[in-house]
Amino acid sequence: MKTQSYALFTLLAAVVIVCCSNTPAQSWTTEQIKQIEEIAQTIASQHNANSKALLDDMTVSTRAIAVSRNVRFENVLRVKKGLSSAKLKEFSDELRREILPKACQQNANNPAFDRGLYYTFTYKNTYGEKLAEFNVDKKTCSLLRKEQ
Repeated sequence: MKTQSYALFTLLAAVVIVCCSNTPAQSWTTEQIKQIEEIAQTIASQHNANSKALLDDMTVSTRAIAVSRNVRFENVLRVKKGLSSAKLKEFSDELRREILPKACQQNANNPAFDRGLYYTFTYKNTYGEKLAEFNVDKKTCSLLRKEQ
């Protein structure tokens, strides 16, 4: 199964640094928050423009939605109905192990993270059953670094 394309995070790094790096995180202005929200919209738009390239035998659909400073990646997978809670936990844990380090590395020097940009990854099967959901934000990445 293909995971999310993190190239779009890299593409936006320059934009994020230009718009966000001149002011300490403690003094966010309305304009800076708006810029982060616009970056979230751009990330979602770029993901959606490239979504067909992310499809494979298991991934039926993928889309991104930006709400405020959150980019929500919604994925629908071809997985059987009624998985046990143990299998769901195993699946969720595996996704986190795969996605968190990559996303945190891509955003390690991202000033937008200091201003609240974060990502939500959701996975459902074709029957609409929730398989996994988790966030990637500055706090999550800090905890991950401490664990390593």
